[in-house]
Amino acid sequence: MAALSAAWRLSEPGTRQRFESITVYQRGWRLGGKAASSRGVYGRIEEHGLHIWLGSYENAFALLRECYTELDRATTDPMAPVKTWEEAIAPADNPGLADDWNGRWSTWHGTHPRDHSLPGEPGSTGRELTVAGFVERALRLVVAFADSLRDATPGRLTLSTSPDPPVSPSDIPVGTALRTTLAALLAAADPHADITAPGDLVEHTLSAVRDAIDADERSDRRRSWILISLVVAAVRGIIADKLVTDARGFAAINDEDFCDWIVRHGAHPEVLDSAMVRGIYDLVFGYQDGDPHQPAVAAGVMTFLLGHVLFGYRGAIFWKMTAGMGDIVIAPLYQALRRRGVTFEFFHRLDGLHLDAGCRKVGSITMARQAQLADDRTTYEPLERVRGLPVFPRSPLGDQLRPRSDLDATESHFGNRNDVEMRTLREGVDFDHVVLAVSIGMIPIVANELVNHRPEWRDMTTHVRTVATQAFQIWLRPDEKTLGCDRPGATVSAYLPPFDTWASMPQTLWSEDWPSSERPRTVAYFCGSLDAPWPSAEDQSSYVPRHTERVRNAAVEFLNRHVGLYFPNAVTEQGFEWQLLSGVNGQRGTEALATQHLSVNIDPSDRYVQSLPGSDQYRLRPDESGYDNLVLAGDWTDCGMNAGCIEAAVMSGLQAANALLGRHRFHRIRGFYMP
Repeated sequence: MAALSAAWRLSEPGTRQRFESITVYQRGWRLGGKAASSRGVYGRIEEHGLHIWLGSYENAFALLRECYTELDRATTDPMAPVKTWEEAIAPADNPGLADDWNGRWSTWHGTHPRDHSLPGEPGSTGRELTVAGFVERALRLVVAFADSLRDATPGRLTLSTSPDPPVSPSDIPVGTALRTTLAALLAAADPHADITAPGDLVEHTLSAVRDAIDADERSDRRRSWILISLVVAAVRGIIADKLVTDARGFAAINDEDFCDWIVRHGAHPEVLDSAMVRGIYDLVFGYQDGDPHQPAVAAGVMTFLLGHVLFGYRGAIFWKMTAGMGDIVIAPLYQALRRRGVTFEFFHRLDGLHLDAGCRKVGSITMARQAQLADDRTTYEPLERVRGLPVFPRSPLGDQLRPRSDLDATESHFGNRNDVEMRTLREGVDFDHVVLAVSIGMIPIVANELVNHRPEWRDMTTHVRTVATQAFQIWLRPDEKTLGCDRPGATVSAYLPPFDTWASMPQTLWSEDWPSSERPRTVAYFCGSLDAPWPSAEDQSSYVPRHTERVRNAAVEFLNRHVGLYFPNAVTEQGFEWQLLSGVNGQRGTEALATQHLSVNIDPSDRYVQSLPGSDQYRLRPDESGYDNLVLAGDWTDCGMNAGCIEAAVMSGLQAANALLGRHRFHRIRGFYMP
């Protein structure tokens, strides 16, 4: 996505003419990287994992809206069922958390009110999420949460960021102390104010909240006290660590883990294992080595992301695509870029960047051509149509290629390398500038010369870590109500690993092409992190099958033992009711799961980029490669949102283009970003 974003800005009208050519080289047959999806049997959507956009993704939404406007499918492709961005992605404001209360799991659903604004509006400008602004909005959020206790009954706690909360109830244990402390902290957050928050008052408030957590037996109220403890401790930490006046802002605390930081500033110990904290760690796969017992996210990045998610959204906190991400985002971008004259070279595997004699530039690039076009073809056209929608297929379109039996392996780093030919691109002949937009997991493989040459590259690839992920999708014939789901369309995190996050995605089913006898009314996505360290040389051959088997067995166990939290009517004492699955053909267990979709993301290009404590300082900006003709793009760069997400990838790609065009780093960068 970072490469496509860079190409989008470089090929804009008025800019495209500055370049003789713009070429995107892609391994295999699909675009999108971790955002790629394809269509399998019955035209079903098969994703890399769960993709949900936050309503605060201003740059990603702006690009998507520009793309659909330029495509103008109503005129150019009137048969396409998705013509506008409003038809492509829909608001979804029902996030939830899974909570273990006295040994019994339940789901805790929040209410995040929609507003009348829309993400990516024309004319939106960039702005820093200042520490002082975060403090003010966080404190107002605490008051709103505390006030919501008045109407809370079991299972009906309202979690709202509304600026107009209900009148404060009289029975809140911290009462006046809480509000007085919040007012004092708010004043202290203003660097021009003379008031500072008295330490004993803060301690009194935090102590009262801790007492409330220990004494309150109602789960709904206890959760709210835990949230208040979390936010008040975070605000206290911001003030105590002088982040308001520190030029580094949130980055000043990035050497410390978020949980360690909030406990150091008075959060109740139960906050660490609360659904709220587990959920935000799940959001960014924040577990070192994929181990759920090793949560690790930089405190500054996490605090910024919380503010970004809660205070920066427009329209709705979550937005879900109405088909696959490859269908809704990547295919339209490909079509629009092609119309702009951007060239795409599929089946090209990058093998190495090589420095020139003076080590100032990339002098040459070696690539492998993985497949050869059929004799009557000059280009590979990657899209087919399912129910009228342009999509990427699960396998290459063989009628455009010379016959090969192993074309499906061309997307994998671990696949067979029966290449057609080796290519060498030379600086000054084949290219003038390079945008390196691979995943950071690939950099030690394809840019080894650069890593060995510059200590900054060695530090980055050593300290900016990745984690493997795992996901699966199941399609079921009954609707969610019949399956016992009480919140159709929900997204829930903080459940049991290894599949701690679940999303209901029925809005995509219209775009699939199932026979009437197998037509599903429910589709569920599950995902989580995966402990899959990089293999030794002798383990390379067994690496993929071994982890695929691990994930398959874990998914079967999850369905048999744990999916009842979401679909209680889909399980019995004997386990999951496998016959409910669409296309299962009477099979059970691993054989039944084989008829669904499993994604084992262990390829170096597929691994998720983490924000571990102490790693942020080692990220390079898109314009900091150290080489005259090379810029960087990816969610692993220092782009102003240093976390693994589509927004960071888009921001980084736009910044890479800005660098090539001689513009300021944040030229036309929208939304909130870290200073």
